[in-house]
Amino acid sequence: MTAVVQLAAHPDDSLPEVAIVSFTGELDYTNAEQLRQDVLGVLTPEHRHLIVDLSELPFCDSTGLRILLALRSLIDDRGGTVALSGLQPRLNRIFKVTGLFQFFAVQPTVADAVELLRPQLPA
Repeated sequence: MTAVVQLAAHPDDSLPEVAIVSFTGELDYTNAEQLRQDVLGVLTPEHRHLIVDLSELPFCDSTGLRILLALRSLIDDRGGTVALSGLQPRLNRIFKVTGLFQFFAVQPTVADAVELLRPQLPA
């Protein structure tokens, strides 16, 4: 399957420690590494937390899951949290079957993810 996934960064000056990105398209072995590089290009040293909006991502293969776990590892090394929002039904099922829910803070919306992280942010 050849797919295109687009990354959109959503900077929020009121949340300097949080990077918010959204993925659109299908994430698979053909584009996962490029997406990882794109996300790394968005992250700055001050970003301790990452919110990934997946509401426009209907498909993700095992390579895409590996990329999400690699991003989680990077953010975990910074002492932060990766929150995923808007999981489509198919991706939600994959997360349940594989047990990946234990590695991410999963929320219905980006706003819910921000509220989840807010207590971890400096006052």
